[in-house]
Amino acid sequence: MGPTELRHNAGGTPTYASESLDTERSGTGRVSRLRRSGSAVQNGIFIPLPEDWRSCILPVIGLATPIGLLVVNFSAWVISQLSAFRWGVAVSAVISALILNSLSGINVYRFVRNRWPNFILSRTENENWVLILAIVVILVIAALSAVFSYVGMSNPKQLPDGIAVVTGFLGVVIPMGLILGLNRRRKRG
Repeated sequence: MGPTELRHNAGGTPTYASESLDTERSGTGRVSRLRRSGSAVQNGIFIPLPEDWRSCILPVIGLATPIGLLVVNFSAWVISQLSAFRWGVAVSAVISALILNSLSGINVYRFVRNRWPNFILSRTENENWVLILAIVVILVIAALSAVFSYVGMSNPKQLPDGIAVVTGFLGVVIPMGLILGLNRRRKRG
């Protein structure tokens, strides 16, 4: 078993083969985060950091310029092909808005139903109307996302377009904030 292969300890927690479950000290005299916890998983998030994470700083700095050049050249190519990309981005905006806003709607509905069970939207007899209303709102938001994306990229000389940037930012922040915030509240309560 190589040093980077995952294995499972007696409790079923995934660990690297090179890690021991005891509190063995690293070369710097401090106990690493991975060794302290006994696994490579911290609060449900897999963190594949090497033992001495500072050794990654120079390669990351060195890769910044070549990656930046690739991004700039790709952006220039996209601008030259903007009319074709407009349709693709508009379709992607619809799909993204449908997914994110559906997840947000489900979480908001669960929160309202659990918090205020006697509220008019939480009652069992109104579930179908709430579902129809939610579908209409989600479809309207998805359509507006596509329109703003398409119109926002109509002229390459006016990019970045303020409306497209603001609606894109809000289209990410609002649903993700609702999803993460309400899921965290649900797990705590």
